Amino acid sequence: MFWRATFLACSLATSAIAAGFTPYENGRFNFKIDLPSDFKTVLIPENGDGIGLASVDGAAKLSVWGNYITEGGFTAESDFRRKLQVEEGWKFTYEKRGASWSSFSGVKDGRILYMRVIALCDDAIGNFTVEYPASEQRRYGPLIERLVGTLRPPAHCE
Repeated sequence: MFWRATFLACSLATSAIAAGFTPYENGRFNFKIDLPSDFKTVLIPENGDGIGLASVDGAAKLSVWGNYITEGGFTAESDFRRKLQVEEGWKFTYEKRGASWSSFSGVKDGRILYMRVIALCDDAIGNFTVEYPASEQRRYGPLIERLVGTLRPPAHCE
């Protein structure tokens, strides 16, 4: 009985997580990511480079976009994206990198910014940022894990 109840609980939790996200595919830059279903769309740029969303209560902002590398390679472009945030006053406290990805997290005025950048095909990169109140880190941590885990280039670019 215990195992049956445990299996049922896990199944329901998995269903709830799966039901809480909507697949998004960017047609211009050909990357994919799962977006939280309970966020509302606030911006769809005309050039098709991404999408902007906000939590229902407006406390969190999520931006997802692609762009072409302009700074001489993936690492230079990733550094440039980080520098833009530093110029806006963000103080980065976390940084991790791989050959084709980078993640940064910083704080400013009681808020946290998490930024992820991945290499795509054709000298392009896929990005997302999540900005939210520092007091709600536990709430947004699992969301960021999901976004990091699902931001993917096309299979032929990996």
